[in-house]
Amino acid sequence: MIQDNDFKMPLATLLGEAFGALETDSGFFMDNGQNGLLGVLSEVDAATASAASHPKNATIASHAAHVLYVIDLFLAHEQGEHPRADWEAAWRERAVTDSAWAKLRSDLHARYAEVMRRLDRRTDWSGQAAGAWMMLLAHVSYHVGEIRQMRTALA
Repeated sequence: MIQDNDFKMPLATLLGEAFGALETDSGFFMDNGQNGLLGVLSEVDAATASAASHPKNATIASHAAHVLYVIDLFLAHEQGEHPRADWEAAWRERAVTDSAWAKLRSDLHARYAEVMRRLDRRTDWSGQAAGAWMMLLAHVSYHVGEIRQMRTALA
């Protein structure tokens, strides 16, 4: 069994970096602690978030809504629920208005805070639990990379 702080402390740092919520000038896998999800999304307006390089491609808004969906699934599992994933629905959001974009970013901030509260309370790091947390870190990190590339291509 993994010791609580031996896993929790580095995981908290890496999640903070993936979400762009660390006040650091350097990072372990990002340029700095603010270049993650929340930081990148704060630099994008609704029109850019809704733009696609090709009509069938996902938009930045699509990726952001998908990440929110995945976090919600993760948090439900953390609470002992077993919701069925609807991956098609997770990608349905494509275009956002200014107010919808602000709400989506606000919801992501709130879910990040909830993820960190859950992490702070968790003491059991069985293989399944540790794996779920690593999946969340990897999934968010993947989408940050996609969003950053899209932002650059759309600029």
